[in-house]
Amino acid sequence: MLILLRGEVKLKKFKAVCFDMDGTLITNTNSVEYVCQLNGKGKEVKEVELKEERNEISWIEADYIKAKFFTGLETKRIDEEFQEHIKVISNIEKTLEELRKNDIQSILVTAGPIQVGKVLGKMYKFDEIFGSLYEVNNVFFTGKILGHLGDSGKVESLNKFCSENNIELEEVVAIGDSASDIKVFEKSGKSIAINYSDKLIGKADVYIRTNDLFDVVEHIIG
Repeated sequence: MLILLRGEVKLKKFKAVCFDMDGTLITNTNSVEYVCQLNGKGKEVKEVELKEERNEISWIEADYIKAKFFTGLETKRIDEEFQEHIKVISNIEKTLEELRKNDIQSILVTAGPIQVGKVLGKMYKFDEIFGSLYEVNNVFFTGKILGHLGDSGKVESLNKFCSENNIELEEVVAIGDSASDIKVFEKSGKSIAINYSDKLIGKADVYIRTNDLFDVVEHIIG
């Protein structure tokens, strides 16, 4: 485990932790790619991701293109095949239990499909789940996105949760791994970059490389 701290961050009483999903909790793929692969579109999604890596399209534009690869997939397969295809960071359940013992709520805020977020949320009993809304008609994906969170939408989701639960943003710890988490980091009382991309360097209070999510706990409750 590698931990780096940016200056002195005073430990305070936090009331909520906002977790990103892809790259933070899901470690072997991302939620959009997972659904595309379920629908037999693994090759096609890789081609889109190459364009994204070359900065030919933005990550949000890429998601709208990839959404078309969902077309015709039955939603129940996301749940049924999740554990077969998805690897998660260790000790999610233990971490959330420890937070609950300290009266700290845990929310999942992802720009990935809410349908995937709900599966992970149900498995580990997150207090609330937010994600991009991919259209479903009669249990089949249509290939359209009705509402993409993006990075601004992730902040709006966090604001909504805090408003409904009488929590100040300063009382939130944000945990993420990529550029899509920067705006949430900026609004939260403390930010933890975990297994992070270079784009997060200089944007977080704590930097951790680890395979064990429980390593974040000491930076939240001491």
